[in-house]
Amino acid sequence: MLAAAFLADAANAGTAQAQNRQEQQRTKRIADEARPGAAPVDLTPTERRALLKAADGRSSATAGALKLGAKEKLVPKDVSKDADGTVHTRYDRTFAGLPVLGGDLVVHTRGESRTVNRATSARISVPTTEPAVAAATAKKTALSAAKAEGDTQGRADGAPRLVVWAADGTPALAWEAVVTGVQDNGSPSELHVITDATTGRKLREFQTVRSAVGHGQLNGRVDIDTTRNGDVFELYDGVRNHKTYDMNGSGGEGEEDTTTLFTDGDDVWGDGLPGNRQTAAVDAAYGAKETWDYYHETFGRNGIADDGRETSSRVHYGDSVSAAFWDDGCFCMTYGDGENNERPLTSLDVAAHEMSHGVTSNTAGLDYEGESGGLNEATSDILGTSVEFYAANPNDPGDYLIGEEIDVNGDGTPLRHMDKPSKDGFSQDYWTPETKDLDPHYSSGVANHFFYLLSEGSGAKTVNGVAYDSPTYDNLPVPGIGIQNAQKIWYRALTTYMTSTTDYEGARTATLQAAADLFGRTSGTYEAVGDSWAAVNVGPRFVDGIAFTQPADQTDAVGQPAELRIVAAGSAAGDLSYSATGLPDGLSVDAASGLISGLPAKAGDFTPTVTVSNASGQSDRKSFAWTVIPSGGDFFVNPTDLAIPAEGDPVESPLLVTGRTGSAPTALEVSVDIVHSYRGALEIDLVGPSGAAYRLKDANSRDDENDVHETYTVDASAEPAEGTWKLRVRQKFLVGSGSIDSWKLTF
Repeated sequence: MLAAAFLADAANAGTAQAQNRQEQQRTKRIADEARPGAAPVDLTPTERRALLKAADGRSSATAGALKLGAKEKLVPKDVSKDADGTVHTRYDRTFAGLPVLGGDLVVHTRGESRTVNRATSARISVPTTEPAVAAATAKKTALSAAKAEGDTQGRADGAPRLVVWAADGTPALAWEAVVTGVQDNGSPSELHVITDATTGRKLREFQTVRSAVGHGQLNGRVDIDTTRNGDVFELYDGVRNHKTYDMNGSGGEGEEDTTTLFTDGDDVWGDGLPGNRQTAAVDAAYGAKETWDYYHETFGRNGIADDGRETSSRVHYGDSVSAAFWDDGCFCMTYGDGENNERPLTSLDVAAHEMSHGVTSNTAGLDYEGESGGLNEATSDILGTSVEFYAANPNDPGDYLIGEEIDVNGDGTPLRHMDKPSKDGFSQDYWTPETKDLDPHYSSGVANHFFYLLSEGSGAKTVNGVAYDSPTYDNLPVPGIGIQNAQKIWYRALTTYMTSTTDYEGARTATLQAAADLFGRTSGTYEAVGDSWAAVNVGPRFVDGIAFTQPADQTDAVGQPAELRIVAAGSAAGDLSYSATGLPDGLSVDAASGLISGLPAKAGDFTPTVTVSNASGQSDRKSFAWTVIPSGGDFFVNPTDLAIPAEGDPVESPLLVTGRTGSAPTALEVSVDIVHSYRGALEIDLVGPSGAAYRLKDANSRDDENDVHETYTVDASAEPAEGTWKLRVRQKFLVGSGSIDSWKLTF
């Protein structure tokens, strides 16, 4: 009994110690100082133009150094410079003179060192730049897409332009058509529709006017800057190059805009009531002032585009319009007057959120769809919240609630909650495979939750009088680093490392790199960034200085190229090293990069163990299953799963044939196993080593069965037997989803 009691006491003590450690971690605050060398330099407009001009002058040499194709050219878009001399140049790309959408990249140079972040790793090339589909067809597709979105007033904004679409899949020649109109909340619409110029399929659509919806709230008595012009004062802030206009109820429901610059005789503006037209103008001017000051004082940014250009705010838009939005076209913010024209949407967080969309479009240019769309919305929430903390307005103190002043729900609750996004009933607390399919306002929850955890840490706490209780995906605590450091990390990641196609995995990589730049890879801040992402189910936590992502189980075939990159990050000094035991025969791991590759030599079931070690002697190891199936001789098989995009570019699954001489047979058997919910949507080809395609199956809208499990016979005698064969699968209709499970050639 005594021994049992002793063991029980020891167990209880161990549990108590673990609970104490978790409590210490929950309440811990990391207070690292940012490295001065990584701070952004406040460039004058002249210095910025000079850097862009220099980048343009060496763009051909840069393209060559990056091994771009002969028809590709780089066009400098933006540039920033660190105190240590590192220059970050953001480029757009063209191919044969055509804009490449999704081809943007950022080049980081310091001395002779050069690194690059790319929106796509695909080689930019298209077979022809002559469209098979007329521009008029693309225009019709775009107008139909706008109508389907509820825009009954949509009209084409000029003729479609020919582009290369590279945002996903294989680059394709495409038309980009723009339809302007009115969104269902009353704000303007500028819908971009991408149509394949070869097949006529719609590839993508995205909205470029970002809007917020709700009822406005004033900011109270505030200071604004004006300019005297003769006998009157104009609501023109000359310090920040910003003007505030009265739209006089114009602009809604497709009307032409009519704007008048606000003026006043005694330089005392508004009375705090919505009946006075100047009141909304004061709040708009104040929001622009605080947002401009925040970006300038925190990051040295000279306005929204960092070039000092004029911006404007426009109030009293339309009639009872409950919307506010940023528009890159006019480089302006526009505010409706809300329900019954009594509640202008001019609160500080709305202004800062929407103007931050302008910062995003002039830096990373995050696409407004999929996971990058969620990151776009989250960036405005994150930086808008940071402006609110910066302004320290007693009428609207800083908090982690989005739109708490506009009462969009009609019951006093916020539009979004950063500490637990699911409180709104729609947003996600944690990443899932479905995140990419959500509206960007809801998929933003993953990044919003990350930012809150990084700033304040998990668990219950009160900030500026607001109570929060933030959970984590793995039920483990994370410490906070403070919003001042968290915002620096996010801004640097956005402006320096993110591109138009960055997803959540890419955002984790970008913020880790930003943390390493600002605070060092051996800092507690660096680990806090990784652990905060793990807390929202993006990547692993750090354990003993190593964040090691569990490798997925693998299936490959004898003689077929196999490759797996081990993903890990280290927070200790020095580089990580990789080793492995139990790999299939023929495979090996590169000790420096963690890349496992080779040609499996023997069939069987293997259980490799990969060990990741740092220079301090700490290590982590993970095991996984690797199955190698027979292949070679008379038959060759590719067992690797490959997802099939919905109504997009085809996917190709390669198969290497070796050890056979002469030509392929006249009766080559092609066995195909595809798991799919609507096989009628699938068009399947065999592609020989010569590049010639052999049709195996046509799409058939009347075939509504699932899956494809068929063996086809092809006369392939015109092909050499040896070489790389491919199974090409295209989903021609939007209905259905699935993947290639495996396929086989029998000679």
